[in-house]
Amino acid sequence: MEHFFDRHRGLLGRVAFELAIVFVGVTAAFALENFREARQEASYYRTMNGGLRASLDDAAKHGAEINRQITILLRDFDEATKRGEKPVPPVYRESGGERPPTRAWDGIVATGATRSLDPALFFRLALFYSRADSFGERYLRYNRFSEERVLPYLGDATAFYDGGRLRPEYAAHVDRLRDLQREGHAMVAEAASLRDSLPL
Repeated sequence: MEHFFDRHRGLLGRVAFELAIVFVGVTAAFALENFREARQEASYYRTMNGGLRASLDDAAKHGAEINRQITILLRDFDEATKRGEKPVPPVYRESGGERPPTRAWDGIVATGATRSLDPALFFRLALFYSRADSFGERYLRYNRFSEERVLPYLGDATAFYDGGRLRPEYAAHVDRLRDLQREGHAMVAEAASLRDSLPL
């Protein structure tokens, strides 16, 4: 056996060297493939976070504009009421407000991209989009009442008053708009905070 190793030392050395080269090559190939996949996955997560950031940015900007318009409507209504007038209840109409803006979140959750998010941030995002769904449903109820009980009587302000007081159903309708304004204001602040918390 010792003679065998002595006689074939060169050959065995070459075989060992070639095996080592193959091993290093295969290991390097796996490492490169893992690196490529990791980069691809990181790029995908960045793209998904970018889409989520754009959705939150839109929610913050559009929500701020909604709040501005509702504030003007309520201010004008309150000032007219203080002057002793009988103004028509304020009506805010949201163009394209039939569905709450949660599709980006639903899509990102479905892809599994949320695995890259910090758990606390994930929880805050889930809570925000759940509130957005709730806000959308409340707006739809408000809008339905506006369409059925306010808009048909815009030419007759007395339809909304019983003597000098706003009828209870219309007073409740105005209060619903105030609630939407308060909730919308909080959601604008949270959308901006979440947008700025997302990893780049």
